[in-house]
Formats: sequence, C-alpha cells, structure tokens
Amino acid sequence: MRSIILIVLDCVRADHVSAYGYARPTTPTIDALAKHGTRWTHAYSPSSWTKPSVSSLLTGLYPSAHGVFKGVKSRRNDIDTKTDALMTSTPTLAEALTNAGWRCGAFLNNAQLGEYTNINRGFDTYVPNGGKVDKLLAQFEAWLKTESNRPTFAYLHFLEAHWPYRPRRRHMKQFGGDRDTNCYRDFSAKDYGKLRREMTKGGKVLSASELTDMVDMYDGAIRRLDGKIKLVRAMLDEVGMLDEATIVVTADHGEELNEHGSIGHGQDLSQVLTHVPLVISSPQHNMGNQISQPVSLAELTPTLLDIADVACPWSRGNLFQQSPPREPVCAELLVGRRYEQSLWDKEWKIVRSYQLTADEHENINSSPRATLLAQQSPESIKLFNLNIDPQGATNLADQTNAQPKLHEMIKKLDDWWSACTPQYDQNKPIQVTVNNDIVQRLRDLGYID
Repeated sequence: MRSIILIVLDCVRADHVSAYGYARPTTPTIDALAKHGTRWTHAYSPSSWTKPSVSSLLTGLYPSAHGVFKGVKSRRNDIDTKTDALMTSTPTLAEALTNAGWRCGAFLNNAQLGEYTNINRGFDTYVPNGGKVDKLLAQFEAWLKTESNRPTFAYLHFLEAHWPYRPRRRHMKQFGGDRDTNCYRDFSAKDYGKLRREMTKGGKVLSASELTDMVDMYDGAIRRLDGKIKLVRAMLDEVGMLDEATIVVTADHGEELNEHGSIGHGQDLSQVLTHVPLVISSPQHNMGNQISQPVSLAELTPTLLDIADVACPWSRGNLFQQSPPREPVCAELLVGRRYEQSLWDKEWKIVRSYQLTADEHENINSSPRATLLAQQSPESIKLFNLNIDPQGATNLADQTNAQPKLHEMIKKLDDWWSACTPQYDQNKPIQVTVNNDIVQRLRDLGYID
C-alpha cells in the first residue's frame, strides 16, 4: 500500500548533516536515504521559525499568501493571548489527500503547531503534543497498524534537536564529547532563552570551549534523531508499507550557533537559519539523484500531491522539475516590527528588511505588499554571493561592481512580492485566542518571558 511519510526535524541546519558534507557522521540513516533517493543541495525554508515555515510547507504558500506571521506573545497578567492562524479558506496538503481517500495523521511535539493554528485541517488524527520522540513514535506505530488498506500520509515532527539539546551519552562520545561534563548538561529551555537574550544584548560572548560544548550537544541530538528515522523505516517494513513508501526528511528551519553572535532561530533570514536538508526517497524517482537548483519547501506540497497522483489546486512547480522557468525561492520573517524578506537566485541571495509602523504591523496579515512597496524605504538591503561566501557573511550591496546584480535582484524580489497574492479571506478575522496551557508550554521553551 502506498504511503508518504513526511519527517520534519526541528532546528536541523543543512551543514550539520553528514550527507551535506559535515565532517561528523551525524546522519547515517539520512545519508542512506539520499543514496537511494534524491537530495536537494540548496533547499530553503520559507521562514526561520516553526509556525510560518510549517504553514508554508503544508499549504504550498509563502507567509504573504497564507497570512501566518506572528508568534504567541503574552504578559503574565494578560487575560487573552492572541495570535494569527490559517484561514479555513486556505487549502492544505492534508485536505487534498483526505478528499482523495488517503488517511492522514500528524504526530508532533511542538507548541507552535497546536490546533489553534488551523494547520490540523485535513488530518483525521492530529496529535500536537505527542511528547518526546519515543512516546510520539509509539503513537504513530499504533495508528500505522489501523486501516492499513488505505493509502497513508503521516507527518512526524521531532523536537529533540531543539534546545535544550538532550543527546544520549553514546552519541556524545562518538563525537569526542562527554555529556556528563558538558557545561550545558543541566541547561533547561529557559536557561537557553536567557542566554540568548544576554548574547543579543551584548552582555555575553561564548568562549571557544562553551561553543564546542554547545555544538557537541546539538550534533549529538541530531545523531539521536537520525536513529529514530531508522526506526520509522522498521515500522513501515513491519506493516508491509516500506517498499511503496515515499519518505521525506527535511527541517522547518536551521539553528544559529554563534555565527552572528547569537544562538537559536527566528531572529533573521541568514543561511544557517534557512538552508535546510531535503531528501526524498521514493520508488517513483531515480536513485542517488542530486539537484543543485535552489528550491523552497513551499514546493513540497505540490510535489507530494504529484507523487500521490492527486490533483493539485496550486500553480507552484514540482521539486523534481529542473528546467526553467521556475518560481523564485524566497523567505519571509516578522520579528517585532521588523519585516524581512529574502530571495535566492542560483549563487546569489538578497535580503531586504523594513521597519513597520504600529498600523503596518497590526495589519501585516491583510496586505504587507501594498503598504511597503508604496513606502519605497527599506531599512536595509544586503546582497551575498553564496558561491564564494556560503554562509552569507559579506554584504556586497555597497560595492560598485555588484550594483548591476543588486538592481537585478531587487527587481526579482519586487516582482515576486507583487505577485504573492493572499489566499485567505481578508473580510474574516484571522486572530485566534491561545489557551493558557499553550502559553505555559511556550514559556517553558523559553519563547515567552
């Protein structure tokens, strides 16, 4: 029986995956999938944190089209905590598959993806608080064994590479680290959140040994998760689904490890936060294929519908399509009142940011393009040549010889943004109230003070 298993590894950046050239053997299972499937060397997340990124991944739309930009913000004395959510009129991958007779289940452990987001639409089983990876996989396995006579789509979202990193001792030892003497062994998510705020304010700089300890914990956590992907394959094999299974492994975003004096994610659209692994192992496609064309995870929905032989309501292209014309590869982010957008074109990348007024921030879900394009005053524009500067460390926007390329990239970004039509009903409210349990879980993760 056909199945599509989408595995999203929270916070896993491409350059810490051994299939992408990382020196440490962090991902032997992913490496094997890449060897027998297709690997995209330049896949980019549509944002640098979970909620807008996954909304794009499951709708095939960018944030300016699906309208999900904002996180959950709460003060301890607030009565109601509100955030944005997908409109019911926005079609989703799971809805398209369900309407075609597939059974769809999601097993997650991320408070950013609760049912309040409306991302659950189309899933007959949606477990947003599945717990740690072993508990989550036990629930997935039990579900997998029911109704196995129907084509199956499962979305698994693992949080273990998110802070606080919790690798096994054996994985730390494999990379020369010692979990018991690591300076972050007792760090909670709140401790990481506090450290991040101190670094952002300039009051804390990581020493070489502190950074080494953090990378050891992060890499060990990735290695642990890679073993869980192997377990997923074993579960599929047990129920007779492995031979016809399409397995997708990717990440919702990356993780900064002091590259720009910070840690974590969601602060900008830098390479370490947007360049993610993407591997698809499918009986329908060639073994060992590698695609270097830049692609967006927003293209995953139409690709999976094509694999499932289900009609796609989106015009966006297929990830396996290499010949032009291809749609631009972009990303968007809203941090406070700063709106940032980026576009990749082969080895070039442009990043543009705007400082919003209070009214623009409040109404960004309605139509940010009309307001900001008329404003014609970006706060900053950065240009990078990733061929010679893979992490985007050197801004070329002010260099004389880069001006023709800069203007070309600005034009491409303007054209994409103007064409990014909202798919939601602007006459309906898209603000939802978040319950106190979700607020507390996000507070426990260090996202809310």
